[in-house]
Formats: sequence, C-alpha cells, structure tokens
Amino acid sequence: MEKLFESIGKHIMTDKKEKKKLYFSTGSTLLDLVVGGGEKIGYGMGYEAGTIVRDWGGSSSTKTFKACELIASAYHTFKDKFIWKYADIEGGNTINSNQLYGFDIINPKRNEQDIPLTVEEWEWDVSKFLDSLKEDECGIYVLDSLDSLSSKEIEDRKEERHKALDKGKEFDKGSYGMASAKFLSQEMFRGLASKLSEKNALLYVISQERDNANAGMYGKKNRLGGGRAIGFYETARIYSKLREKEEKEGRTVSVLIETTAEKTRHPRPYRSCFVPIIFDYGIDDISANVDFLFDCRSKETGEILKRADKLTWDKIGNEIYPREDLIQYIDQNGLKEDLRLAVIQKWEEIEERIKIIRKNKYE
Repeated sequence: MEKLFESIGKHIMTDKKEKKKLYFSTGSTLLDLVVGGGEKIGYGMGYEAGTIVRDWGGSSSTKTFKACELIASAYHTFKDKFIWKYADIEGGNTINSNQLYGFDIINPKRNEQDIPLTVEEWEWDVSKFLDSLKEDECGIYVLDSLDSLSSKEIEDRKEERHKALDKGKEFDKGSYGMASAKFLSQEMFRGLASKLSEKNALLYVISQERDNANAGMYGKKNRLGGGRAIGFYETARIYSKLREKEEKEGRTVSVLIETTAEKTRHPRPYRSCFVPIIFDYGIDDISANVDFLFDCRSKETGEILKRADKLTWDKIGNEIYPREDLIQYIDQNGLKEDLRLAVIQKWEEIEERIKIIRKNKYE
C-alpha cells in the first residue's frame, strides 16, 4: 500500500491521525469540490476510496458519461496500479472511449457470462473484484445500472410462470417485486461496506430516475429505486439534471448538466455545479472553470450571460477575451492547472464568506 501512496502523492489526504485516504477525481474540478469537500477542511477532491457512490437522474443526465470520465481520470492518474470493471448491465454504453480517452473502458471482446444479471450474481462479482485487488492497487467498479438487475427469486418465478402458461394453467404466487431490494438490504451491503473500507476501491452505482406515482400534489415527482439499504451505506449521492443543449448547424454537440450532491460525508452538503460535456471530447473542465471563475453563467438557468463577451484574467495580462477565445488560450498555453487553482481559491473564498461565525455554545 505504501508503494501506491508514494506514486500518487497529490491524490492522498492525511487526517489528524495520519490515516492516509485516497481520492478518485471525477474529471471535473468543481464536481470534485462538490463531492469531496476540498482539502482546506481536511477532505479531498473527488470520491474517497473505500466508499459507495450513487449517481441518479433522468435518461439525458449523462450518468454513463460521468462514470466513464471517472474511470478515465483514474486510469491516467494511477497507471498500471489502477484496476476497474464497468458492468454494463443495460448494454447501452456506446461511448467511444478509445477515441476520447485513449483506451477501451468496456472490452468489446468480453464474455457475456462476466456480466451479472441478478443482484446475487452482482454481489459475487463485486466481492471477486475486491478480492483481486493487490495491496498496492486501487480500483473502481461501476454498475450501470442498479435498476437493470433482477434477482434469483424473480428469475425462478418467471420460469415457473412460463411453464404454467405453456400448459394453459393460471399462475398466481403473489408479487416478488421487492425481492431485489430485500437481498440488497439483508445480505449484500451489510458485508460489502466493511470489505470496501479495507481496499482502495470505489463502488459507483448508477440508478435511473423513476416517476413517483404516489407523490400527491406537493410531493416529489421522481424517485430512485434500489431499496433503503444502499441509501444507508452510500457515502455520496448525486442527482444530475439536463440544463441545456448546445447546437452547431442544427445538431447537438454538447450538453450542460447541473449536478447536486444530495448526500456527502463532508460538512459542506447540498453543493451543486454545472458540468459541460462535449460528446466528442468528454467533460470540459476548462470551460466549466472559466464559467465559474468569471461568473459567465446564470446560476438559475445555466445560460451564458452577456458579460462572457469581455473577460480579463490578471494571470495573462489585461487583454480582453471573449469566453471562447479565453478557453482556447488557456488550453493551448498550458494554463489549466493555474485555472484550476484559481477556481479552488474562489470556491474557498465563497465558503469562508458564508460561514456562520458563532461563539462555541459549550465554552
């Protein structure tokens, strides 16, 4: 384990007890701050290893894209010390990761028997994945998605129903719609959480947004499934929502996603940020950071404001740049890290301004 830590120094945080913690970057500086909390308060940038994370939202909220970006970031950071598995249960990941990230995230030659179809198979698969990690390795297991998993009980019931119908008989054994949630609650997460904490591994679970038929007039119109167990054990849960689409010549080339942390372990909850994703590039961290640093977007709608036409940055002099030109200049002149540090500084300044200063009530 010490060898792994020596090779990834800036991705390690140390708390007061000198316990080393590893963080996986999301590929977005702002999202790293939202889910990680930031180093100034003793946490890190991104998702902490040894935990369970869930990303949920509608069909256009780029959950699969964010999962691929997470793996790509870890792949290029930790090199051959990084192991991953992308369990594409839905078979819907069509992202060309070779083109975007330089390697194949989902091996097209994979054996379909390696893909878990039930919650029982998934529990076994995750356990085997964790057992395979060596002491000097770290890893990410992505499940896409939780809602696509069945259960052995459901599959057995389906087989019995088919046999009965083939014989022209009625079949009524009650509803087993909660079988998956029951297994997750009673068996899986209880042991998985402790096993994850022993490894430098992250379990990243994608869930679909569902209509909440019983919401009533004032209740939430959407919900997520999976039962209560995963909600109890997950360290971070983010909700992603499509804000706008960018078109060129009448064709959509990118989207803007607003991502909110509904649950975090650090003491800065419910933070949110905009994550721009270009389909043939990935997460555009530079443009997101420029927008944040210079307040180029409306905080309510995400649309670009007029002020984005004239931007100046003292880091590069007093010249005025339109937003797109400044993004290109930063990208072409190796200023991404300077921009990233400026964004973190502004983020912390905002946190400092909103901090409530009170005398300790137990002094």
